[in-house]
Amino acid sequence: MKTPHSLLAYDGTGRVLETLDLMVARDESGAVVGLIDFAAHEAAGGEHTDIWQVPGASGSKVWPEFLGTRAHGFRVERDGPPSGKRIVALVHLASGHRRERAAINAAIEERLARTPTGTDVDLRDLIGGPDRPLFLDDDGRTIPHHPVRAPRLPRF
Repeated sequence: MKTPHSLLAYDGTGRVLETLDLMVARDESGAVVGLIDFAAHEAAGGEHTDIWQVPGASGSKVWPEFLGTRAHGFRVERDGPPSGKRIVALVHLASGHRRERAAINAAIEERLARTPTGTDVDLRDLIGGPDRPLFLDDDGRTIPHHPVRAPRLPRF
């Protein structure tokens, strides 16, 4: 199963400046042909500055979680100098809490392994989604989210 990824743009110190959850791909005539697969673009050696530019950003890489505006409270750590080929961790600016890619990927793989073949896998509690970022506390840790149920209305 292919999982979606968000895109993080960061400055020279690694501080996250912007996030991008999805982008529509269009053909030469402007017709929609689908969504851009950020992870596939990166894996093929593509630079994300080919598809979006953020003022002040020194780079942009994929991240397996959708954090929405809470991502701005983190800096990225990459896997090697000088620019790194991928983000390996997000470090919370205030608390120092680390969100490790390896741990996220392990949780995804464990969930997939427990799910019967051919069954849809809901990963939203692990990674969020473009329309539903993860809930984070002030230290950058995930807060479990329980859907709010609509109140029962009295019957007349």
